[in-house]
Amino acid sequence: MAIDPVVRRAALIATAVTLPLVVLLALTIGSVTGDSDPSPSPTANPRGALTFADPPRADVDAAACAKVLAQLPITLGRLSQRVVRTPKSPFVVAWGDPAVVLRCGVTRPASLKPGDASTFQNTGDLLGPYFDVVRDGDAHVWTSVDRAAYVSVTIPSAYQGADVMPPLGAAIAKALPAVCTTDSATADLATLCTRRK
Repeated sequence: MAIDPVVRRAALIATAVTLPLVVLLALTIGSVTGDSDPSPSPTANPRGALTFADPPRADVDAAACAKVLAQLPITLGRLSQRVVRTPKSPFVVAWGDPAVVLRCGVTRPASLKPGDASTFQNTGDLLGPYFDVVRDGDAHVWTSVDRAAYVSVTIPSAYQGADVMPPLGAAIAKALPAVCTTDSATADLATLCTRRK
């Protein structure tokens, strides 16, 4: 039995219209639910989103962290932003695979205590922010020490801090003024970051 050419043409048109609509709908649902990130990671769940615990001081530092978040770049050089899930805090942001992870509202660095002689690093601007930098496994963690909120950036060894940190340091500086100094030659020792309460 031969298929009527009109019926056959109608079936082909329906298929040609339906398939792109199904693909478009799937992409739209993925972007709305945040599940369209194609870059897998060892720490990613099966849908591609990274999962982290809330920074411990996120509630206390919420106002300061909101200002930092508003200044962060969408892309970090060639690294695209990743989907991040936390129980309740929006103050964890990630870029690339492996992920560079910024967390705002972390705890005070262990080395930041009276009498500590640690050398703090900046990102090229002498006005700061200044960071305590420590190795953590196969990554370096940069934690700001001179701003109202402690902000940490974990940088996997696949990247150089000099490539990643300048735009993040600039964003933190724009969002939050310095609240202490890392200059040990200051005349007013009470203003040292190592003496912050």
